Amino acid sequence: MLQTSGILLPAHGAASSGSGDARPLGGRTLTRIVDAEELLLRRLALNDETSIGMVLTRGSEARASAALVPKAALLVQLGALLALGAATASLRSAVARAIDAGATDAEIVGVLVAIAPAIGLARVVAMAPRLAAAIGYDIEAEE
Repeated sequence: MLQTSGILLPAHGAASSGSGDARPLGGRTLTRIVDAEELLLRRLALNDETSIGMVLTRGSEARASAALVPKAALLVQLGALLALGAATASLRSAVARAIDAGATDAEIVGVLVAIAPAIGLARVVAMAPRLAAAIGYDIEAEE
């Protein structure tokens, strides 16, 4: 076995484990090296229980968010909650975790602004007061 970027690949003549694409070439088999991210996506697409569990539990074994610093990962999670139309309580928890990781109010509001073209006007209008409440703003107060 060869180890490359944390992934074990079968050596010439060994059975393939799905971690690379074997291609015959003049009597030799060449194995295309698959990086960790591609392998994880392949396993998730195949509903691999171990990979699904690792991603959903977000434990220390979760490599999916390892490429993101904690603050960025939490802001991405906040964006997903906003896109889904999550309740204020869920947003409040996500905002608190993001702030604990060093996010500013401007960055948190920036998430809604950044995803606005993807989620549309109706969702932005619906989520703005929920996000404001989650941050602790009183947008109902007169200016």
